[in-house]
Amino acid sequence: MARQPRDGSTRRNQLIKDLEKEMEDNPKSVVAALRLGMVYRNAERLEDAEFTFKYGLKLDPLSFEIKLNLSTLYFQMGRLEDGITESKEALRIRPESTEAMSNIGAAYINMQRWEDAAEYFNKALEIKPEMISALANLVTVNVGLDDLDSAIEAGKKAVSLAPKFGIAHNNLAVAYYYHGDYDLSLDHLEKAKKIGYPVSSQFAEMVSAKAKSQEREVVS
Repeated sequence: MARQPRDGSTRRNQLIKDLEKEMEDNPKSVVAALRLGMVYRNAERLEDAEFTFKYGLKLDPLSFEIKLNLSTLYFQMGRLEDGITESKEALRIRPESTEAMSNIGAAYINMQRWEDAAEYFNKALEIKPEMISALANLVTVNVGLDDLDSAIEAGKKAVSLAPKFGIAHNNLAVAYYYHGDYDLSLDHLEKAKKIGYPVSSQFAEMVSAKAKSQEREVVS
């Protein structure tokens, strides 16, 4: 009889056991601490992940990978200030990390600190001008700053570089909506939906109503 494949949780639990054994056998291994912490985080064992990452940092206080993963963990836990602190420390270790810059920018978006978010996304784009996620997030930031022309510019660049990146179409739709370009907003919402991005049905209805109203005004 053929062996039945084990489900994901069974494989993950076995991986955790294997990595815990590796950590036990190699208590001074930074790599083992990093790997175990990442698996704990993915398994939603967040306190275990935090403990393991911090243990790894005792072994190597300048581990960029652990700093970055600890920051991601804190963002996952909703501890935005702690996540920003760890990301900034990761940046001090590796000043050109666009991933750390982007993580900080995303946290500032959640805090609606638009100018701070813009600073870090723009820094990332200076290093990687075609970083799609930074461009897409910069759309949201510039809408928050009421700089709609810049928001649209960033969004257009994002969707031209990655036509199947749903969140870029969605964010560009938001920028067009606030700019009063309802047909363009609706067009990009439809593109986002076709790609499979979970567009807000309430927002889609608002855009559709505005587009129809605008069309009636043009006809009359």
